[in-house]
Amino acid sequence: MKLVWLAVLALGSFAAELPRSWQGIPGIEHTPKGRVFVAWYTGGFKEPSVTNSVLLAYGDGKIFTAPEVMAGPRDGARAFDPTLWRDPAGRLWYIYNRGNKDTAEHGVWARICNEPDAKTPAWGTEFRIGFDEAAVAFRMNKPIVLSTGEWVLPVTHAAQKTYDWFARSTQLQGVAISTNKGKSWKLHGAVKAPEWALENMVVELRDKRLWMLTRTGAGVLWESFSSDRGKTWTPGAATKIASPGSRFFVRRLASGNLLLVNHHRFQGRSHLTAQLSTDDGKTWNDGLLLDERKNVSYPDGVEDKDGLISVVYDRDRQGAGEILQAQFTEKDVLAGKPVSGRVQLRQVLNALAPWDPKAAGDRVMSALVNVSGPEVKGAHDAEFVIVDNRAYIVSMANEVQPGENAEWPFVYCTMSIVDLRSMAVIHRIPMARGKQAFANETLPEGACFVPRIIRKDANTLRTFFASEAPRQREAQSYYRDFDLPTTAFHPAIHRMKIQTAAGTHDMQPARFHADAVAQGFTREPKDYGLYTIDSFKTIDNATYTVVNNYPGGQNALARLNPAMDTFEVLGHFNGEGPEKLTEAAVNRLPDGTWLAIARQDGGTANYMFASSWDGRLWTTPRYRDLIANGAASKPNFERFNGTYYLGWQESTKIDGVSRSVFNIDVSTDGIRWKRRYRFETNKSFQYVSLHEYKGAIYLTVTQGDTSPSRKERILFGQLE
Repeated sequence: MKLVWLAVLALGSFAAELPRSWQGIPGIEHTPKGRVFVAWYTGGFKEPSVTNSVLLAYGDGKIFTAPEVMAGPRDGARAFDPTLWRDPAGRLWYIYNRGNKDTAEHGVWARICNEPDAKTPAWGTEFRIGFDEAAVAFRMNKPIVLSTGEWVLPVTHAAQKTYDWFARSTQLQGVAISTNKGKSWKLHGAVKAPEWALENMVVELRDKRLWMLTRTGAGVLWESFSSDRGKTWTPGAATKIASPGSRFFVRRLASGNLLLVNHHRFQGRSHLTAQLSTDDGKTWNDGLLLDERKNVSYPDGVEDKDGLISVVYDRDRQGAGEILQAQFTEKDVLAGKPVSGRVQLRQVLNALAPWDPKAAGDRVMSALVNVSGPEVKGAHDAEFVIVDNRAYIVSMANEVQPGENAEWPFVYCTMSIVDLRSMAVIHRIPMARGKQAFANETLPEGACFVPRIIRKDANTLRTFFASEAPRQREAQSYYRDFDLPTTAFHPAIHRMKIQTAAGTHDMQPARFHADAVAQGFTREPKDYGLYTIDSFKTIDNATYTVVNNYPGGQNALARLNPAMDTFEVLGHFNGEGPEKLTEAAVNRLPDGTWLAIARQDGGTANYMFASSWDGRLWTTPRYRDLIANGAASKPNFERFNGTYYLGWQESTKIDGVSRSVFNIDVSTDGIRWKRRYRFETNKSFQYVSLHEYKGAIYLTVTQGDTSPSRKERILFGQLE
């Protein structure tokens, strides 16, 4: 039976009004008057993600309110793994984790509702539960109250700072104990278990010992015992309880028997089953099968005063995204089949609406702001960095006519500075223009083309551009530094260098062409068009980009030296036959290989792909089924917080306008892709740049209204 969510406007901010492309990890609790609360989390493209948020809904067990955001991302810290627990005084605790892998801050947080049966439950502000003795601490499951009155909360923790989402092999399993009804907690226990040990749970046995069970990656749950109310624990040891490496649920029922909800006789995360033990966990019956389907996981449960057991769990987090409920009694578990007349399985409490990439794209476009100056007639190809809540956006511009062209000497490079809090342009500063006199050199007449930008150090941004006049002289690439404290460019410019097998020289097209020819490249040289076309990417403490000659049809992976004044050409990847690869984007996949996606202006005009084990020797570029209808335009290939973003221009035209459809696909492995955004507009949507800042992804894009090329302004905004 599919349940209906009711919208309750008094709740305030709802995840139901936000796009959710995945969800899972639920928890459940009830009150004496029968109100049921359900928690889970969502946010971003996947878990873990810095945009994860924890949710809450409540109702009578059949009909629930719309989900409310109880805690969202904050300063790069995600909110995740919520659990619900009603303490002996009747207060409802909403406990969850916050984690920031960049600052290595990981802790347990909570909000409390004193009157959960009130017409509109009021929640206190969030606060952190202690554990200052641990560098890393998080929890998954409910506390228990011992027969002696202490509150015991299962906690996974580590002593070392962890610049990751989890401490993995250094994690220890323990408990936090409160002797003052939750006002303060002290961490105890240091039980070791195999890697991926986490999500422990604790029950008090009849002999007053505590029994801790822990999920592991070893194929079985591990156990430990405490004879001093949780202060010390026996060494961890394997049990005979099989596990696919997923969360389980264990609880003492009102009868005194133990209930275990786990995967039983499973294949992966399948066959979620409720089992019963009448001998304090020594043996378990075969139990009641709750859901045999694949990708069912993460049970949490509660027993009400009438003996009805409610278990929530999730299914297919990035597909159906279902939060489900199973209801049954102890008699049903003991019999291994429904006998009570109260069994209801596979109740869908919430499910994902089908993701609409176009609607997502429309939301993004509606909030974009124009950062080009009112005097600008043509603008194109922006790049940016963000520092201290300011976006520094460099682009090409001209004040004569729409569009851009390397043969137009009036094309110059400029910087716009945007305050992220107001999304207002606070400065527009010219960067470089033909015939401009600098402290050490005067630029010749010609276009200043394809600017790029990177943060050099705490106080300096380094910008790059090419000075060119096609068929009149060899183009030269330069850099110019920008001082953050004074918000001003340095008075001098400097010539960029390019390092090839022939040595280090001024960065000019002839040097790049000669290096490619030495490796079999046959296209004719061009004296202009040498750019760093791809966004800069830092991988293993090195900075990479694609060096490209657009008119010459050349592409190569390059590494920027530590001084940021030389591009070292690592390996060329160029087309054969009619295919002319003109612009490309590169990234490294989880298996360590490199993958390049390249625009091409010959053949079918569709994108082509090349791969490399080391970034130096590349396969011959080939078409891939991933893109069947691409158009000749610059692609994107970025990776933020473990998710790849592949941006590409579609050949479809809106109202006959070229470059009017742009797609962004996402993947966690670089193999399986899912459409995340589809931008459709007859104003054009092209030459996108993407960068992450404090958990949010921002973008720039070129757009225009009337010119054939539709390149009249630069837009800036937030992707997600």
